Amino acid sequence: MAASTSPPAAFGTKVLLRRTKVLRAINRLSNADLSRLSRNEILTRCGEIMLDNSDFCGGWVGRWNPEDNHLLPLAFFLPVQRHDGTKELFRKQVLLAEPIIEPARRAIEKRKRIVQKQINPPLHIPLLPGEFSFRSASYWPLAHRDQVYGVVAVYSIESSSFPKSELDFLDGTITDLSLALFAHNVSLLLQSERDFNNEIIDSIQALMVSVTPCGKIIRFNQEAERVTGFLQQEVLQRYWVDVLLAPESRPHYQNLISDLLKSEPHHLSFRAPLSTRDGGQRTIDWHSSIKPDVEKGTVGMVLFGLDITDRLAADRRYDSAVAKWENIFSTIQDPALIVNRSGTILDANHATLTASRKNREEVIGKSLCVILHGGRQRETACPLETIVQSGKSRILHTELNGLHGDYLLTISPCPRASVNDDMTLLVARDMTEEERHRAEAIRAAQLASIGELAAGVAHEINNPINGILNYAQMLRDLSPNEQGEKIASRIIDQSQRIAGIVKNLLDFSRPRIEEAEPVKCPSLLQDCIELVRHQLTKDDIKLEFEFDKPLPLIYCNASQVQQVLLNVISNSRYALNERYAKPHPNKKIFFHGSLIHHGRTPYVRISVTDYGTGLEHRLIERVFEPFFSTKPDGQGTGLGLSISYGLIRDNGGYLRIKSRYGSYTTVQLDLPVVAGEGGTHA
Repeated sequence: MAASTSPPAAFGTKVLLRRTKVLRAINRLSNADLSRLSRNEILTRCGEIMLDNSDFCGGWVGRWNPEDNHLLPLAFFLPVQRHDGTKELFRKQVLLAEPIIEPARRAIEKRKRIVQKQINPPLHIPLLPGEFSFRSASYWPLAHRDQVYGVVAVYSIESSSFPKSELDFLDGTITDLSLALFAHNVSLLLQSERDFNNEIIDSIQALMVSVTPCGKIIRFNQEAERVTGFLQQEVLQRYWVDVLLAPESRPHYQNLISDLLKSEPHHLSFRAPLSTRDGGQRTIDWHSSIKPDVEKGTVGMVLFGLDITDRLAADRRYDSAVAKWENIFSTIQDPALIVNRSGTILDANHATLTASRKNREEVIGKSLCVILHGGRQRETACPLETIVQSGKSRILHTELNGLHGDYLLTISPCPRASVNDDMTLLVARDMTEEERHRAEAIRAAQLASIGELAAGVAHEINNPINGILNYAQMLRDLSPNEQGEKIASRIIDQSQRIAGIVKNLLDFSRPRIEEAEPVKCPSLLQDCIELVRHQLTKDDIKLEFEFDKPLPLIYCNASQVQQVLLNVISNSRYALNERYAKPHPNKKIFFHGSLIHHGRTPYVRISVTDYGTGLEHRLIERVFEPFFSTKPDGQGTGLGLSISYGLIRDNGGYLRIKSRYGSYTTVQLDLPVVAGEGGTHA
């Protein structure tokens, strides 16, 4: 750069003009649309401003990348370019000269100008005609606050670098360029933030409305446009209450909002109807944030609204359906329960609580088997729970000890509302006397069919059994040794046992012609007990009696009823011995006699209760089946109760069993009263 020869006043004027020209160029740069330019292009524009408004001989502008601490020279400037290769040669020399790049890095690191008074070796630039050399340089960081954008390098042909006045001028120019870059960077950040916020606002599924301190709308997101039907351009600068509140409700909600603002000035929540553009009605839950210092911004309140119209409608439909179901469920006169797949009770109506004699807390959450059956044997599957788990519908007649009666139980799986809703509805209808009689008739018909089959089988077995007995007797008589005699005796014993079973089958199947007669119930029972008293005493089994007085005479075949009672007592004795191997206060049989009625017909009920092992619920219905026995093999034929059932039926009575596993078993014999007998007999 050549030394100035102008007078001081003239020089000052010249500097002022240059300064003004630079500021205008920077102002034009700032006002230009820089959003389409890259950072490299903007830095190049800064270099052009330096070149156009300075007297230096050459220089370059570099970009600083703080992430990898890398400096990249971008634009190179020469005041005179006689051919295209001059700038390219200058660029290559700068990139290859580490002593030139290093001061630029130090200027950036120290955030201040670095003056290099001598470049060694000098940069030789060919210019036509001739050439010149750069011998000194100055480096300025393009930085403002904590942001560094790049570096400016200015070269001089003088070894003494620049005069102070020129350096001051360049300092001011670099400062102005740095401010321009900072302003541009801030503008880009703000624009990016605005775009990001707008994208978020328009993407959320809620109404967002910004209003001025005086209540005019200045922002209306896409969800607000969708719900209301108004476009943002149509509602800008309109009062928000005129757009977001239904006309008929505006006075009410304006008063409500005023009261809320007095109590909670920064936050506001309310629910209000909204009239859409097409005349529809929506319900919106509004939540707002109110700026406490509205003088420092253009936004006074931001409204955040959730359209709950569809949800409210769904809730009303759900509540209506639930109310109808609860009304139906609670008014069912029969016990009704809802259980899950595992058999846990989820709900029960009032009739269930009444029948089970429990309160709601004692039923809900409990096992189905515990409430309906009163419990079960450990590790034994409950038949009802098995049906529920199968997911199949069933209707069955069963005794439910937990509900204290016989019921027609309907099991109906509910349609699935979701993956987790495996529920089943159970309705238990108390059996009337007529239905009990019908069940008894069905059972009697079944036993009659089995009896006919048994009669045929028994006659077919009798002949070969008699033959076996005869041959076994002959073998025993002719046996030459004791061992053969024992074997023949065993054959005889087992054959006689088979013959006894056949006789029972015949007794079970053949019609009975014995005559019925009036009998006193206590006397009949005492005659039976006398036959087994010795055995009961030997087993430490106590007997208790309770008879209502007076009891009428019963009309029956005494020997047949005695046979039934002996079979019942035998079963009770076996159950008590199974539970109590030694004497125990509960090792007893309780006999009770009372007058009952089936419809209008009087009967005497003889109840025989033992407190032995009890029967599982699933076995009660099977004990009347021929050949079914709960005793171990060899200890029972399975014909006792089936024959007893037929005998009581032949005497015009009813035989039923009630039992709870591990607790008790009660056998009820209902026998008809003598016709016209008012009964005062004990």
